[in-house]
Amino acid sequence: MDSSLIIENKNQELERSIQDITQSWDMPVLNKPQVKPLIPAEQLEYRFFRISEISEDKAEGYRLAMANVLSILNDSAASLAYLLNGTPEGIELYIGVVSQDSAITYEASKLLEGALKGNFPGVQLEKVQGDTSFQEMMSQSRYLGVVQGVPSFNEQAQEANQEDVQGVERLVNSLTGGYWQMLVIAESGSDDEIKEILNQVYDLSTNLSEMAKRSIQKTENKGTSTSRTEGTTEGDNTGWSNSKNTNESKSENEGWSLTKSENIGQSSGSSETTSTSTNKGTSYSTNRGTSSSTNKATSAPASAGKGTSNSINKGSSSSTTEGSSISINKGTSTSTNKSTSTNKGTTDGKTGGSSTSFSTGETKSESGGKNWSNNSSDMEGTSHSQGISFTQERVNKSIEELQKHLSEQVIERFRLGRSKGMFRTAVYLSAPDKRSFQILRESVRSIFQGSQATATPLKVFKLAENVRQLGDILQLHVIMPRQVISKASLLVNSIPARKSGQLDMATWLNTKELALYTGIPTKELPGIVLRKSVNFAVNTLPVKDLALSIGHIVHHGRLLKASPLQLSKQDLNKHVFVTGVTGSGKTTTCMQLLESSGLPFMVIEPAKTEYRALHERNLNVEYYLPGREEITPFRLNPFELVHPRQNLAGHISVLTSTLTTVYPMEAAMPQLVEEAIIAAYVDKGWDLSTGDNLFYDNPWDDSLQGCCWPTFSEMIAQLDDLIKSKGMGQEFEEKYRGSLVARLTNLTQGIKGQMLNTRRSINFDALLDKRVVIELEEQKSEQDKALLMGLIVTRLAECMKHRHAKDPAFQHLTLIEEAHRLLSKPEPGEADAKKMGVEMFANMLAEVRKYGEGLIIADQIPNKLISDVLKNTHTKIVHRLFAADDRNAIGDTMNLNDEQKDFLPLLQAGETVVYCGGWHAPVRAQIEELTETDGTPLAEDALKVLGMRQTWLQREQLFPQLMATGLVTSAEQLTEVQYKGGRLLRLAYRCAAGLTGKKVAKDTDKLLANVRKVLDSFSIQLARFNPQSDTESVYQCLEALLEDSVLQSVPDGVIATVLTLLSEINIEEASLSREQKTQIKDDFLVLFN
Repeated sequence: MDSSLIIENKNQELERSIQDITQSWDMPVLNKPQVKPLIPAEQLEYRFFRISEISEDKAEGYRLAMANVLSILNDSAASLAYLLNGTPEGIELYIGVVSQDSAITYEASKLLEGALKGNFPGVQLEKVQGDTSFQEMMSQSRYLGVVQGVPSFNEQAQEANQEDVQGVERLVNSLTGGYWQMLVIAESGSDDEIKEILNQVYDLSTNLSEMAKRSIQKTENKGTSTSRTEGTTEGDNTGWSNSKNTNESKSENEGWSLTKSENIGQSSGSSETTSTSTNKGTSYSTNRGTSSSTNKATSAPASAGKGTSNSINKGSSSSTTEGSSISINKGTSTSTNKSTSTNKGTTDGKTGGSSTSFSTGETKSESGGKNWSNNSSDMEGTSHSQGISFTQERVNKSIEELQKHLSEQVIERFRLGRSKGMFRTAVYLSAPDKRSFQILRESVRSIFQGSQATATPLKVFKLAENVRQLGDILQLHVIMPRQVISKASLLVNSIPARKSGQLDMATWLNTKELALYTGIPTKELPGIVLRKSVNFAVNTLPVKDLALSIGHIVHHGRLLKASPLQLSKQDLNKHVFVTGVTGSGKTTTCMQLLESSGLPFMVIEPAKTEYRALHERNLNVEYYLPGREEITPFRLNPFELVHPRQNLAGHISVLTSTLTTVYPMEAAMPQLVEEAIIAAYVDKGWDLSTGDNLFYDNPWDDSLQGCCWPTFSEMIAQLDDLIKSKGMGQEFEEKYRGSLVARLTNLTQGIKGQMLNTRRSINFDALLDKRVVIELEEQKSEQDKALLMGLIVTRLAECMKHRHAKDPAFQHLTLIEEAHRLLSKPEPGEADAKKMGVEMFANMLAEVRKYGEGLIIADQIPNKLISDVLKNTHTKIVHRLFAADDRNAIGDTMNLNDEQKDFLPLLQAGETVVYCGGWHAPVRAQIEELTETDGTPLAEDALKVLGMRQTWLQREQLFPQLMATGLVTSAEQLTEVQYKGGRLLRLAYRCAAGLTGKKVAKDTDKLLANVRKVLDSFSIQLARFNPQSDTESVYQCLEALLEDSVLQSVPDGVIATVLTLLSEINIEEASLSREQKTQIKDDFLVLFN
């Protein structure tokens, strides 16, 4: 077949294909298509999660994370659903799964939940299955549309690290204040489907590459050939020879070529030579030969060449044959060829053809006789040829661009989809009014269409029907197009097709593209909290024995339930520091440490009552409320030694340091106070050099009732005399007496006098075996709170030292809240005495660990504390902190970097950063809440009941004389006698107050009348518990109570006089004359002065 005819047929076929393919360039028209869901809405099963909070990250990081989530769901039989619901109040973001099978939906939801938590650290998911409002949120939407096309990225902004402009927060902000929805439904495609589509795209791209360009070639050749041959033959032949040669050759070539080239070139050059030579002679031998030669040259397009060939052959032959044949040939041949070719461009072509060759030959020869021959030949030839070739190409730009779109975009998209996941994706937009829908539509197109040109831009087609419920569009819809759509058009526009011929109203999207639609906001929006998160360690040293599990480790906001936060019980005596602002969970952490340790403890709480919540845990906690005598009497004599081995001189130094730490003192004031304390001990018979008492063999004998111990009243009296004896002059004497005597005298008055100005203390050694909370809330003065805290801590430390000597394995915990009141960092310019006092406490707390005492020091302001507290605590637990100086103070002691320090203000309630000695880095954790600190507080009636039991257990220490009477036999009776009897005695003191003037008679009448009422009530209560009691029993109880309460020695006859006066007051008020009342008043004045 003629090659030109073959090429022409091929071109006609391509012309027809081009006309069909160019129709695939535009997206099929889907205006008002016939749409129907695949599945009835009532058959769908779905589970959704609402995302209310997420950790902060960059936009690209979010998209990569969402792509991972989508890849995880690639093999699931359930579809992914992503819903943005806009309301005037804010935005609601939902993500879930949908299928017909409840089991598949459940498994897919668990897979989705794990994928979200794993790829989005800190995400907070709320299950919303079955929410009626959620189901009906789209029921009012009158306008509904579907997005077709492939979203693209703003590559330039990503490369330049510019602010992301394709996040969903841009969409939300453009629609603030209205109702609208964007729903994305994604159904994963199988690997076989994607592979088949890829093969179809490959084929289509291959066909388009043949159609993109056409070539036209024209060639013209000219040639000249000249040949001359001369020869001479001489010979003498004898014999005969017959020779016959037959040779036939046939060759046929046919081919065609399609060439794609970007340049047009010219080529010339052709050579064709035909030479025939016949030598004939007369001899006994006849030789005949035929030579035929044909040369053809075809030059490629865009080439030019010229050539010249000259050939000269000369030769001679001599042969002598006798009975044989002898032939001698000699020849010389010279050939010169020159060719020049210039070619530029790119050639991409396809060549095909066929070749047929047929050849036959026959040779027959006979020879005989004798032959002699002499042959001479001379041959000369000249050949010259010249050719010109011209090629022209025509490019179809539409086909070329379409082929480029397939090879550079579609193929790459589906290749990525095959490895990561490819989804049939439908994007629905809905709004209740036209304006909102138009803004939503244009916003989606502008935001999710990047800066790069694309062959498949986003288009929004309005759907005719209204949406009645969410289930109507929680699936893909199929359409029956009104016109025939070619297969090539579906491939070009990535439109999924079903075997039934129906088309999905969707677009094939890979995970990268789908992640652009299903994005997470990178900025906080109303309804979605964005929290910063930083890296913390998630591994701690394993605790082999006696582990305390107080919570779980948190990794970027995600609670690791399989990773408990464990501390070693053995490390508690190395001390713990807990800090955090109010409401951050500091108290909850302290309670968790106390309860999980299983150890006896004492809590010193200066300001709050939150530790009453421990009562609900059935821990048998005892509560002491200094200042609330009607609930729990509290007694503490700072001058009382705990045990015989306690060093007296050391105790005096500690007591002096406590006073100088709490009360500002300057110059010689601390020395005067210490000297007054020594004088008070000496006055009671103590020898400072030996620590022995010279008056009593055993000062700790209960029968002595503490008479060997000084009191604050006695120490102050010694101080007053001491100041006078120093001869400092009137000015300094008045200054020192005003600064020291007046200030310390305050400790002997009122409720503080009842607590501190006493002979005996409650049994602190017994408290070591219990769980005790001491609340100082009723002490409003900061100095009073600090003083009580210091006195309690020093007494506790001495008791632990004594207990350790008897039981070395004993362990105890002490929690000191608001420790800065006692361990505050000295400010510049403060007196040296206070600095030394604070250092003394810091050293003492550091030393008690060897006695089995573990300290939990809690404070809101770590920067206020002395640095030793932060440095010498083994375990540090930090809750939310705002102030930079506090964060730096504690952060530098627990290996926090700057980013972690800046994260401390962002910790949630109950979250903490924990560091223990030996850990490689701090961890972030969530403390388990065992008790609700903000729940209903323990009622005071319940506290009173607890207080009665506690007072009864301490009765021998608090009321030795009263208990010796044998008239008080129960806790309730002791409480009534102590409270009302004490009130009666206080009224007597008040009556003896030196009132003068006209007001005297009026106030005295009121007080005496009240004394009578209280005495009557006291008698009634005593009789209720002891029916056999009489007036003598009443007076006996009052006498004992008076001895237990009066600090100084009672003069002879005073008790009898008081009882007599009280008996007189008990008479009916009407029977007393004014003169009698005045006399009673005078008697009281004599008695108490």
